[in-house]
Formats: sequence, C-alpha cells, structure tokens
Amino acid sequence: MKQVATALAVSWMAVATTAAACGYCVDDKVAAAYDHAVVESALAQGHEMAFLSLDLARPATRDTQAAIQKAIERIPGVDRGSVRVALEAGGLSLAFDPKRAPPGRLLDALDTAVAPLGARISLLRFGNPGPANAAGRAPPGQVTARTRP
Repeated sequence: MKQVATALAVSWMAVATTAAACGYCVDDKVAAAYDHAVVESALAQGHEMAFLSLDLARPATRDTQAAIQKAIERIPGVDRGSVRVALEAGGLSLAFDPKRAPPGRLLDALDTAVAPLGARISLLRFGNPGPANAAGRAPPGQVTARTRP
C-alpha cells in the first residue's frame, strides 16, 4: 500500500510539473504580445502580423525592451509603432508589409537586428492570430510554430 501511495505521489508531481510548463506555450506568448489595435490596423492596410518567441541570452535590463523595439522598427517593411515586446512571457509581435519585407527576408532581418542585443527569435505564427480550428490547425494562410535554424 505504501508503494502505491508513493507511486501516486510521484505521478501527481509529474502532472503538476507538466501543467506548470503549459504557461510557456505558443498561445500564451502570442497573447502576451497581442495588441488588437495593431492587428486591426495591419489588416486594414493589407499588411500581415508576425508573432515570435523571444529568448534572451543574458538578463534583461530596464532598457532591453526599448532597445529591441527600436532595432526591429528600423527594419524596412516593419510598421512603425507596431512592435510589441513581452519580455516576461518571451513573446514579440509586429505588423509588416509583405511586399516590402517578404516573410523569409523579414525573419533574417529580425535575427540580424536582435542578435547584438543578446536575443534570439523563433517564429510562432504569421497571420491573423485567430484560434486554431477543431483539427488543431491554424486558419488558412497562417504559418505556426516553426523554429528558425
């Protein structure tokens, strides 16, 4: 009986640890950097949204967020004032003109812009951050959860 109780306790702890890790899922990072006004403005202009994961190689300072925003807003094709950085959640969003900054070129430019700041990005989602469909797939035209090499 004691062995059963120990096994149950260990199992419960494993479940609790897994549940705590859920706070770092894709949707949480997207939600942390989401700004409805930016999305609406981007869609009205025929622009796209990019939602990214942001990993810092060193501890953030008071100026980290502003430095990241400034570096990204210098990239041609990124809509000025659209960059949202959620350092605690590790999320980042921005609106961009796909004609001026095609997605592949945008991701390369983002990597180049944030690297000197000790940051690394991974693509979470391109497009409107609508909910996934019943099959767990993103709405049509949307790319999700891909890590850049």
